[in-house]
Amino acid sequence: MKFFQRVLEPLVSAMGLIGIICVTLMMLHITFDVVLRFVFNSPIRGTITIVSHYYMVILGFCSLAVAESRDAHVSVEVFTELMPRNVQNGLAAMAGFLAAIVFGFVTVRTWLEAIHKMEIGAAIQQGSLTIPVWPSYFALPVGCGLMAVTALWRSWAISKGSKSTFGPELNGEISAEELYHG
Repeated sequence: MKFFQRVLEPLVSAMGLIGIICVTLMMLHITFDVVLRFVFNSPIRGTITIVSHYYMVILGFCSLAVAESRDAHVSVEVFTELMPRNVQNGLAAMAGFLAAIVFGFVTVRTWLEAIHKMEIGAAIQQGSLTIPVWPSYFALPVGCGLMAVTALWRSWAISKGSKSTFGPELNGEISAEELYHG
């Protein structure tokens, strides 16, 4: 299990870094567009398409595995927190396994769609500019695939009673897992 975590953790970290880069680029791109639009009356062509079809898509799907690896997805535990620890762990492992199955199916379907979009050369016309958008479709199967693998790993770790999260330490703060399960 430690070997699998050592392989998975850098992949998830790389996705987090890609997400950080996308947020930074999006912020700079939009800022420059606004400044150029209102100060020089010369906006950056294609900003809306690039932001909505590249930055936001990549950011949204890259962050799935990062959140899963840190047990940071939103969950409501109204009744489960009243159950015994072993039942809670069993339900968490089952939920992770089901998430892995669902995201596995989503990965396959979005991969097929990405291939189709690549074959037809999907693009969007914004004014007189044609912007190819087919490359952004590959963010979906990559993000969902890594989410599926991460959910499967977490499910397995929970079922074995091992630590089911990884990532940077919280600098003395209480992690979500310690808060709700410790």
